[in-house]
Order: sequence, then structure tokens, then C-alpha cells
Amino acid sequence: MNNIENLLQKILNAQNKTNERLDSLENQVLENTQILKALEHKVDIIKVDVENIRFDLAETKGDFKELKKDVTAVEVITSKNWNDIAHIKAIK
Repeated sequence: MNNIENLLQKILNAQNKTNERLDSLENQVLENTQILKALEHKVDIIKVDVENIRFDLAETKGDFKELKKDVTAVEVITSKNWNDIAHIKAIK
């Protein structure tokens, strides 16, 4: 009987060690899952930020195009004014 009790004790000890390792692995999996969820959330936030930046950049690009048109118009008007001034000076 003593051999059977020793064998059973060894089996129980091995099972306890296995259970401890499984508990440890389960805790690690839970921690990894929490980290992954946090990273996914951060990625979602970054995606929104990138979309906002893209929108702002497109808006700014449009503003610059409009500004460029305005500067070109000012250049044309200024050129015409200088031309008019030159004609007025020539008449005097």
C-alpha cells in the first residue's frame, strides 16, 4: 500500500505543479489580452487623429490654393496699376 500512496502523492504533486503552471499561464494570457485591448484602443485613437490631420491638411491645402489665386490677382492688379501710372507719367 505504501508504494501506491507514494505513487498517488507523486501524481498529486505533479498535478499541483501543472495546475500552478496553468494558473500562471492563464494570468499571463489575461494580462496579454488587456494589453492587446489597450493597444487596439490606442490604434483607434491614432486612426481618428490621422483622419483629423488629413482633413486639416486638405483644408489647409485648399486655403493655400485660394491664397495663391488671391496673390496672383493682386500681382495682376498691381502690374496694371504700375502700367497706368507709367501712362499717366508719360502724358505729363
